[in-house]
Amino acid sequence: MRGRLLQSLPILGCAGLLGVMLLVNLWNAAVGADWPKLRIRSAEQLWGVTAPAPPQWSLDAFLSGETQKIVSARMGMMQPVFPISVRIRNQFLYSLFGVSGAPDLLVGRERTLFEKSYVSEFCARGAAPDLAAVEAWATRLRAIQEAVAAKGKGFVYLISPSKAARNSDLLPSQVACPARALQSDKLAPWRAALDAHGVAYVDGATLMTQKAADYPIRLFPRGGTHWNYLGAALAARELTHRLNAGGPSALPEYDFDWRPRAEAQGTDIDLLRLMNLLWQDRHYPTAEIIGNNARACERRPMIFAAGGSFTVEVLINLIETPCRPVADFWHYVRHDPGVFGRGRHIVESREAFDQETAPGMVSAANFRKALEGADVVLLEENESVIGEMGQVGDLLEATR
Repeated sequence: MRGRLLQSLPILGCAGLLGVMLLVNLWNAAVGADWPKLRIRSAEQLWGVTAPAPPQWSLDAFLSGETQKIVSARMGMMQPVFPISVRIRNQFLYSLFGVSGAPDLLVGRERTLFEKSYVSEFCARGAAPDLAAVEAWATRLRAIQEAVAAKGKGFVYLISPSKAARNSDLLPSQVACPARALQSDKLAPWRAALDAHGVAYVDGATLMTQKAADYPIRLFPRGGTHWNYLGAALAARELTHRLNAGGPSALPEYDFDWRPRAEAQGTDIDLLRLMNLLWQDRHYPTAEIIGNNARACERRPMIFAAGGSFTVEVLINLIETPCRPVADFWHYVRHDPGVFGRGRHIVESREAFDQETAPGMVSAANFRKALEGADVVLLEENESVIGEMGQVGDLLEATR
């Protein structure tokens, strides 16, 4: 009797585990909609992992297997053991083979992380752009600058960098990348058009290449996709110099001191978080910035900024100064070619960038109202998508 009981223990244990998991799923399904905080889940949830779209309950979807596939995936992600299972798998791939378990990330030399989209864009470079499109783009920027200047506001356009383009020496060796050998300057015709139209701009992408040898640390963190705060501070300094070139601006010239930071945090670990590892090694060199203003401010300047995610570090450097500017940041994200999402953050500290945007805040009327109340207008595009984003058209429309 005792022997048969011992032989049955593994079966009973598995049955008990399955029963517990069934009860957990039933509980989560019961409370998930109305009381989500009561759900049973892992202590640390996964970064960047979203549940599949709801299944399609149609005969065609069922016969094709699409319904069953989505239901299975959603049920699997409901399990409390799902996050830890993903982390164990990703850690195994990363530690033993030096590859990423996250589908959109690549692991390069020195364990440097890259987003695939930036790598694909850089490695496909070489063809000349449509010069008529470049000319039309620069014409729009000139019209924005003139309209903003007519309202007594400062204006500057920023080209932010691509980590893949500026740290191409760290790209994975197995990636076929002809552009790495070509050493072509994608931005040359874009700069020429800006110069021809007299647009006030800062080429922050080329600036990163020029300044890379001046500092003992890289200007992009190993585990992040954006420039670190040192790289962004260099761009912020150039932006304010350009704003004040024709006379004092409401936003005074910016300068900074910096010191090394041994443990990365914030946006310096955004890709490392998306790796969803068991053990995140955050001990790699990055920078801490102490910002200064060249002169005192009579009042707190208001910065209107429209751009992508690279604008965040620049704005944080600018607002963490004695003048304490306020930034009204309109954050643009490209979902597909020609399809954009827009969020808004009114920030006086870096913590405000973590707050969700209320849907009513991002209307066209509020966009124009925010522009009217600004002292300085900052417009940003990344070199990887220059001329392709929605903020240029929106800003032009708001100035008309």
